[in-house]
Amino acid sequence: MTFRCSLGAVDRGDPRLGTAPPQRDWLLVEHPGPWPVTAPFGADLSDELLRRLGHPGQRTLLVRPHGRVPSAPAPRRWFRCLDGELRAGRWDHPDDLLATLEPGAGSPHPEPLLLVCTHGLHDVCCAVEGRPVAAALSQRWPGTTFECSHLGGDRFAPNVLLLPDRTCYAQMPAEQAVPTVEAHLAGRADGAWLRGVAGLHPAEQVALGTALTRWGPAPIARLSTRLLDQVGTFDSGTWTVELLGVDPLPSRVRVVVTSQRRTDAARLTCRATRETRALQWDVVSVEA
Repeated sequence: MTFRCSLGAVDRGDPRLGTAPPQRDWLLVEHPGPWPVTAPFGADLSDELLRRLGHPGQRTLLVRPHGRVPSAPAPRRWFRCLDGELRAGRWDHPDDLLATLEPGAGSPHPEPLLLVCTHGLHDVCCAVEGRPVAAALSQRWPGTTFECSHLGGDRFAPNVLLLPDRTCYAQMPAEQAVPTVEAHLAGRADGAWLRGVAGLHPAEQVALGTALTRWGPAPIARLSTRLLDQVGTFDSGTWTVELLGVDPLPSRVRVVVTSQRRTDAARLTCRATRETRALQWDVVSVEA
């Protein structure tokens, strides 16, 4: 049987919470497939342009509507998500995207965007697991669901990113995609299938997910976290996180999280040629 990293992660029970991407600033560039293995590099966007845009600190993704799209009419769309605001515009030539760096570029985009990683050339699990989820979400939200290039966390496929609140869900079956996103958009998010919130420290992501699992559902967009204390280093440390909640969560929750352990050695992506051990985030205590 062909090796599949996502099946291996499920069999091992790899913890997904705390693994959402680190970026808070996202640029989505409409681009028809197929995407190169290294997308957004290797597409119409040059390395120099991506650096000028701020990638990877500012994360650039290629996006397209669900399904094979042989071409996209010019000008194509772009979306920018920064500080909880989602804006949209059009681009004809790659250098047009530099305008997205200007304050107030484009126009406000009122609806949330649903992104599903289907980057099969990067990792086969992203396509096999992601496309059924993209199909389900696009049937329910046809104008705001997009397939996207590599989000990371291949072994947790399917990976879903919701903007503008940057919440990431993973490993959910296609039949759970619509009810999970419907509950999220209605302010009833819980810890099931949650990977974290992009841009938050992993310890903050774990604290948030722990509180939602214990007391949720609750609206993620109305919850806030902050790191109160850190002892040790990123890959061997302890963090104290304070979560300010809204009903039904307690108004204040304190969670202690450690990164003292690693998972067992395994192939963490389909394309991996050797086994590695991933950092694991564990909850030590929860106090409300």
